[in-house]
Amino acid sequence: MKVKSVKLNFILNTTRIFLGAFFILVTTPYITRVLGAENLGKVDYVNSIIQYFILFTALGIPNYGIREIAKTRDNVFDRTKTIIELGIILIITTIIGYVVLFFLLNNINGFKELKTLILIMSTWILFNNIGFEWFYQGIENQVYITIRFIIIRLIVLILMFLFVKNSKDYIIYGIILVLMNSGSNVLNLINIRKYLSFKNITLKKLDLKKHIKPVLIIFAASLSVSIYLQLDVVMLGNVNEKIVAYYTVPNKLIRLVMILITALGTVLIPRISNCIKNNDMENYKKYVNYSLKYILMISIPSVVGIFLLADNIILIMAGEKFIESILTMRILVFILFIVGIAYFLGFQLLYPHGLEKYYTYSVTIAAIINFIFNYIMIPKYYQNGAAIGTIIAELTGVMLMLYFTRNYLKEIEFYNLKNLKYFISAIIMGIIILFIKSLCLGNILTMLVSISLGSIIYFIILLLLKEDIVVLGINTIKNKFIKG
Repeated sequence: MKVKSVKLNFILNTTRIFLGAFFILVTTPYITRVLGAENLGKVDYVNSIIQYFILFTALGIPNYGIREIAKTRDNVFDRTKTIIELGIILIITTIIGYVVLFFLLNNINGFKELKTLILIMSTWILFNNIGFEWFYQGIENQVYITIRFIIIRLIVLILMFLFVKNSKDYIIYGIILVLMNSGSNVLNLINIRKYLSFKNITLKKLDLKKHIKPVLIIFAASLSVSIYLQLDVVMLGNVNEKIVAYYTVPNKLIRLVMILITALGTVLIPRISNCIKNNDMENYKKYVNYSLKYILMISIPSVVGIFLLADNIILIMAGEKFIESILTMRILVFILFIVGIAYFLGFQLLYPHGLEKYYTYSVTIAAIINFIFNYIMIPKYYQNGAAIGTIIAELTGVMLMLYFTRNYLKEIEFYNLKNLKYFISAIIMGIIILFIKSLCLGNILTMLVSISLGSIIYFIILLLLKEDIVVLGINTIKNKFIKG
């Protein structure tokens, strides 16, 4: 199967990220003000519950499927067989998931009070599992994913401003969230037929058993990671629904930046897996080093910039009612670097080599640490306690993964002193931002000037220091103009 170039896939993936960021920047100030902290907290609380059901019913197939499809994409029989086998597993787990959900709805008082919202948002479970999103990532069909993404986001943007008018419209907002995140999966199901051929496929040739062990290992890792993302919200919700919103607003904004940090790595997962299968070590090392440098280049200045501009960002995006979120954002921002490194170690080194069990060990231990610190700190420090617990847990996971990947790190440029360039450039950028803030230009102008001028200074310094990716980008642009 012919696949697009890494550059095109990265551009398309980055395009989706920036469009997604624009969408959040446009809708977050509107939604936080219209729904308010209490009703927004209800939606975020139900969302955290639904995410657990999605996690349990999907098992580890989303991550496992990308790798397996990347390996079989050039063989239509193996490709089709893999899709059918994983699809059958998903159908079984989805049915079990809904049985459990309906049982809980009728037996837990907290669920009964939000029954309507839970039932509506539970459709996300079905749409997610029938969408085979991992298949399109595995074959690197970023063009289709991008077109579909743009169409759905435009529809959702219109619906949000048309139908979410006051705080009572939080149920409508829940419907729109489902449409935004999984509505397009129906298109995936229809479109997937052209990639499959059922010739010579029989029940006897199907082998579900071979997928169970790796899927469960990856699922264990996904479950542990979700503790960072969802359990803190559930535990905060048990204390006070309002503090859920104080935590989720900065957390969502930071996780949005995280998507940009992992953008290149997401594109490279299937490519790296394919290189390992074909024993193409030269390209493997090239792609891995590019991924590492990109993560460092984006995550380090993001930590510095968001830490310094946290007050401006919160006041612009959520208003003075969410002033409690400023300190929370300054604590959480460090996960941009920590999780960026964890993503690199896990998904660029351990997963492609079939060593997902070590990733699972790391994040499982980190999840236990996260639960312990949340249990201790949330009752006293609320959303800030949850943020501290997340940082400690993520650091634990990274330290363990550094140990498990120590042999692979010797083969690449992980410990190269050249990586200090990113820290030097980010520190100078931070000094510029502090100077701009001292001018008291107002929140919006301060943020716009800081981001634009700070970014320019940062990349100019990297260029002067001859950073590889920046130099490559400049040379690529020069070549395009010369040819033009």
